[in-house]
Amino acid sequence: MKRVDIVYSHASDDRVLVDAAVSAGAKGIIHAGTGDGSVHEQTLPGLQDAVKKGVVVVRGTRVPEGIVTREKIDDDNHFVTSDNLSPQKARILLMLALTQTADPQKVQEYFNQY
Repeated sequence: MKRVDIVYSHASDDRVLVDAAVSAGAKGIIHAGTGDGSVHEQTLPGLQDAVKKGVVVVRGTRVPEGIVTREKIDDDNHFVTSDNLSPQKARILLMLALTQTADPQKVQEYFNQY
């Protein structure tokens, strides 16, 4: 299985944990943001650089319930949205998806289906 890490967003977040995950060999990152999966402005460049390196980024939420809806940030950055999956469940689905493809559009189809 390919390495997939979960990065939890927090106040004063930055790209350090994203960069650490990429350096450790992550092929996928679940970004567990607040609310509807918000990405901190100082974290976004790290996620963008991760995608440029072939890492699949899934935008999820750390709140207990709710759906992460597809937004402009996802289309602009080739992010996948987790829909209603918790970060832990999204990690497992991404690990399985990466056994088949690293194409964010195809990975999004898995998240839409499951």
